[in-house]
Amino acid sequence: MEENEKIRKTIRQILASFQITETAFLEATHFRILQPHLMPENIQSAALWLMPYYTGAHPQRNVSLYSVSKDYHLFSRTVGNALVSALSEEYPGECFKAFCDSSPIDEVGAALLAGLGMIGKNRLLIHPVYGSYVFIGSLLMSKKLPCEQPKPVKTCLNCGLCGKACAFLRGESEVCFSELNQRKVLTDRELAAVKSRPIRWGCDVCQEVCPMNRNVPPTPISFFYEDILENVTAEMIDGMSKAVFRERAYAWRGKKTIRRNLE
Repeated sequence: MEENEKIRKTIRQILASFQITETAFLEATHFRILQPHLMPENIQSAALWLMPYYTGAHPQRNVSLYSVSKDYHLFSRTVGNALVSALSEEYPGECFKAFCDSSPIDEVGAALLAGLGMIGKNRLLIHPVYGSYVFIGSLLMSKKLPCEQPKPVKTCLNCGLCGKACAFLRGESEVCFSELNQRKVLTDRELAAVKSRPIRWGCDVCQEVCPMNRNVPPTPISFFYEDILENVTAEMIDGMSKAVFRERAYAWRGKKTIRRNLE
């Protein structure tokens, strides 16, 4: 087997061991670099993959769907480490760097060009099967692999339902509600707005009304079913040890922020 095709196969096999099946490859000349100072040298191509996280509607939840499960960064870090470890051992002279959310490249734009989905009015990637309930992972490589030709960027159905449901998308709010309730400092008016809603961390409004998110299947990734917490209380936050709290998706802001929202 030709070496570069062998690398592609190895990447797919490792991802499949984590129940990840949606994978694509893109040459470096096609993706946009957002943070040049974080970009490793001599990157020639990227592997991109999707991690669907939908585990059900959880109608009693008071946090966004992505944070019902444990922090997805724990999972993506494990996946990335497995890829980098295996490939670096096999090709010690090459560079392999894995990312999720912190990539120096435009991961959404790269995933679009690689054919992994379409772009919604809310600027989220929408996969034809898993909808917008996906996280994007990427592996930047100094190896130049056979890659998919860039695909035309597809847009969503343009139904406008997300704009009707979201004040930010309508231009009636200066900030997305998800960003607002994650701020450390809020005015009294902002805090009242946060506490007036059933969801106290994050926001799913634009995703819940999207017709492309109807009847999406639950994720096949077992990690997202571990330690689900759909209705979080301030007392629960207080009772969490540091180790347990660090595993939650809202831990990066510290206990004070999420606790304030829940009181």
